[in-house]
Amino acid sequence: MSRGALLLDVDQASKALREAQISLSLAVQLAYPVGVEVIAKIGGSKVTVKVGSYGSNWASPGDVCGVNVKTGKNRRFHYTSILGLAGDA
Repeated sequence: MSRGALLLDVDQASKALREAQISLSLAVQLAYPVGVEVIAKIGGSKVTVKVGSYGSNWASPGDVCGVNVKTGKNRRFHYTSILGLAGDA
């Protein structure tokens, strides 16, 4: 394979990664909108967090930022830590 073809593959992979990051970020934002309270397992404990913002779609597309409802501390965690919505528990 020529160097030009390899560079084209790299560019295509980079574009695919960028599109996936944007898609993940948008999906997380739609699933857990700002203001919703979620139950998340953070540091071995289940905590209720009110969603306030999200990680950047280029560096941390799956991250959710919010405030621990009980302690008032800011929390940042990956969406895979979310166990469900607080109202569903």
